[in-house]
Amino acid sequence: MAFNEYLINKRGRLTWCDEAAFGDGGDMANNGILVGVNAMIEPDFDENWQEILTAGADARTVENKVVGPLTLPFTLSFTMVEWKFLKYLGYSFTNTGGPTYTHTGTLQNAVQSFAIEWAFRHTTSVVISLVGCFAKGGTISFQKSTGEGTESFVKVTMQCMAQDYTLGSSVTSVSATTRTPYQFRMIKATLDNVETVEVNNGDITIDQGINEDDSRYANNTLNRKIGEPIPLTHRITGRFNVNHKASTHFDSWATDAAISNCSLDFIENSSTNKLELDFSGFRFHKVFPSMDNTSVTNSDLVWSALSFSGIVATDTLGDY
Repeated sequence: MAFNEYLINKRGRLTWCDEAAFGDGGDMANNGILVGVNAMIEPDFDENWQEILTAGADARTVENKVVGPLTLPFTLSFTMVEWKFLKYLGYSFTNTGGPTYTHTGTLQNAVQSFAIEWAFRHTTSVVISLVGCFAKGGTISFQKSTGEGTESFVKVTMQCMAQDYTLGSSVTSVSATTRTPYQFRMIKATLDNVETVEVNNGDITIDQGINEDDSRYANNTLNRKIGEPIPLTHRITGRFNVNHKASTHFDSWATDAAISNCSLDFIENSSTNKLELDFSGFRFHKVFPSMDNTSVTNSDLVWSALSFSGIVATDTLGDY
């Protein structure tokens, strides 16, 4: 009896690399790295068929369809092992030091594009190569863990678009990562210069203000593809779910003003592996809990910040 070898996601792999110019595909063979660990992709690719309702035939059916604008949106999610991906969310980095390096981020007015190789490894592999990729925004999320599994890890979710794709069968050789994933126990939230220990879960979202339709043109050279993304207003928002032991956060909300000395740090090792995010113009939007007679008093502290007054990663990687 003959059996078939199926494509299984466990054998799949996602790698990415910078592009030197939008849509050029980068150099995956020399610069490609894994997209974190436990990486997943959820595509929503569409040919956007255009209907020819009638061409003269005596029929109520649609007579034909032709391809329309190519759209290649996808959601990318992965577990954190380093912070390079922040350059796809609007930041460029200067790199100093060694063998432990400090990477200091600065917000840019243009977007760094990247290429992705989505490989289904198999006796005859299936490879989807995406070029001209860019992130419209991304969320870093975490939650406390009380048992086995994967919920302990810090997770990144990015909303992305690609300009074009190819289908092939050649998988680029890229080394597996040996770095340790970040976990919930590495979080340090500081609000109004006081560390808030009682954080149950939370997230921070960076939105680049990109509407891909702004980059769709009536142009023969681009044909069905979109052009370069145009970032507009950059926004930073987030949420911390906390257990309340006093009126501290209610009082901060009631000041009706920005709160100084607020930060969010991810600390795998305080001297060699960490990310420090310092906020400017930090404000609470919602803080109050609902009344529940059966549980600890907790609530989501919903907040926003105008910008990062500091964004600094530390690790052993020489270049971001």
